[in-house]
Amino acid sequence: MIITLCILVLVYLMMGKPVDGLLEQLKSADWKSKFAQLWDKIKTYALWAGRVATKPILTFYHVMRDSETTTLEKALIYGAIAYIVIPADLLPRKVLGFLGILDDAAVIAYVYKKISGKITAEITNKVNDTLDQWFGAEAVVLN
Repeated sequence: MIITLCILVLVYLMMGKPVDGLLEQLKSADWKSKFAQLWDKIKTYALWAGRVATKPILTFYHVMRDSETTTLEKALIYGAIAYIVIPADLLPRKVLGFLGILDDAAVIAYVYKKISGKITAEITNKVNDTLDQWFGAEAVVLN
């Protein structure tokens, strides 16, 4: 139910439609239990997608967990993560190839723009630490 509501919030906002009624239904959501459920899905996605594709998803996840994040922002982030990590897709990657990646990229870009002010150095460090644990330390290239 929450996944559906959050994806609807995401789609409605991208289309410029009001979301107040949907947000009202999400105000009492148990976000803490949703964090744990998402974490397992993100880890599975990371193994398939790799370091670069996982970085924005982990960034969204950590912003969503921040106590300053609003219900609207949580709904956008949860909807985006669910849309990207759940195999069902409006434009299936397996069928449409590159075109199937474009809808995911549009979702990531839209949500990133909406929450970019919430991405702190602490969140960036958490994301990089997790990526290093999962994929090994990233090499630093000096010019």
